[in-house]
Amino acid sequence: MLCLAAQFTYTAKSIAQAKTEPKNFRFGTCVHFNQGWDPVKVMPLVVELGVGWVRDDLNWRSVEKTKGVYEIPEKTMAWIKLAHKNGLKLILILNRDNKLYEDPYDPDAYAAFCKAMAVQLKDDADAFEILNEPSNFGFRKQYGGTWNGLEPDGKSIGPWVGKYVTFINKAAEAIKSVNKKIKVIGLGSVPPVNFRQLALGISPSVDGITDHPYSYRSVPEIISFPSSESGLKRDGIATADVRGTLTSMVDMYRKQSEKYNGPKELWFTESGWPTFQPLSDKILNAGITESAQATYIQRRFIQYLGMDIDVALQYDLKNDGTDPHELEHNYGIVHADYTPKLAYYAYQRVIKNTIGLVHKNMEVKVTPGPGRVDPYPMVWEGTKMPSPNDIPVYTFVNPKGQEVVTLWSAERANNEFQPRVADIEFKSEKKVSKITVMDMLTGVTTNVPFKATEGGAMLKTYSVPDHVLMFTID
Repeated sequence: MLCLAAQFTYTAKSIAQAKTEPKNFRFGTCVHFNQGWDPVKVMPLVVELGVGWVRDDLNWRSVEKTKGVYEIPEKTMAWIKLAHKNGLKLILILNRDNKLYEDPYDPDAYAAFCKAMAVQLKDDADAFEILNEPSNFGFRKQYGGTWNGLEPDGKSIGPWVGKYVTFINKAAEAIKSVNKKIKVIGLGSVPPVNFRQLALGISPSVDGITDHPYSYRSVPEIISFPSSESGLKRDGIATADVRGTLTSMVDMYRKQSEKYNGPKELWFTESGWPTFQPLSDKILNAGITESAQATYIQRRFIQYLGMDIDVALQYDLKNDGTDPHELEHNYGIVHADYTPKLAYYAYQRVIKNTIGLVHKNMEVKVTPGPGRVDPYPMVWEGTKMPSPNDIPVYTFVNPKGQEVVTLWSAERANNEFQPRVADIEFKSEKKVSKITVMDMLTGVTTNVPFKATEGGAMLKTYSVPDHVLMFTID
């Protein structure tokens, strides 16, 4: 494995090479330069990862300290310039409130700030995200209401939900009035809120819907908003199927947005799994091993590619602290001392091996052997959400014209069981002469023995692990 332990130094040559190095602009990572990370130490890790996007805060209050005067801090501009020198694209979260105003989220004052940033950063920013998770932070608290938008009476919607629609629409229109090239993305709350806001009417100036579909205690294929009886009672709206599958949520997002003439793009700007060790049963997140973090990140981001998510980002690049028991300190795929975890290499393999992949409808028939019983199903508001235990399959064609198939067993990554088996039949338009498979967790590629069939190839009783396999067919 490549060792990246704080051995990078910046030279004119390394920056020039980084700018031309192939990058995957479907994927990115979240950074915290705004919270004090050292760009000189962190940026090489971003570049080696191969992502096309980085995301960080640009706080309103740090820019507008006197009404109507907008000055971006020098440290902020320094990392922004460094990122672009390295060929990266930037999502800047225009975040936080500003207590210069009687209403610290005054929509007209915020829109003026956004407009100023669209002018000042016209050559330095590629996307603006309108606040970070307004359902969790100050915006909802300012105007009142519940995190999922449904008030305790089970009928009325919290006032903050509609306030944010006005807020994002004004901001987006102000940005586009001076800079039509920059992407404007937002919403960013939980799906029940986002769905309601789409129904209220989102401006055509908003390019993309943001969501942070964390899985908490469940596997990557499951999210926390099933349309079960208890889920509907809690949220008052269906935003996924009864199992809470990620694929159903994405499908319903697209249908909801199309119904109300909303944004066509989906940007999932945070996804991740923390490797902390919980000291309480009351924490929603499970503390997982570094190997499970690597496995789940690969599965989730291959799903994103297979579902045509426009841009997806991992949260976050580096641990934010050193307390092994603190949730927020351990989301990183790099330790606080800059040494990579297994997940760094796992995500890197996905990123670098999917550049240029595009969908191709290819028939793959999978007949799985016995599934797994999930011993620890996530329980969310009384609803059990076990692992689906199916075998997801996504098919592509690479820039060389080769057919590519990814699959895995959607079970818990606990290394307790031997891999399940399945019969896998690939249908192809051409005579199959060779099949190779990359184990995405280890990076090892091998030739696959197969039985030729009429119009394809068959793999009998093939081992399908809980992590991604990538088959390439010649």
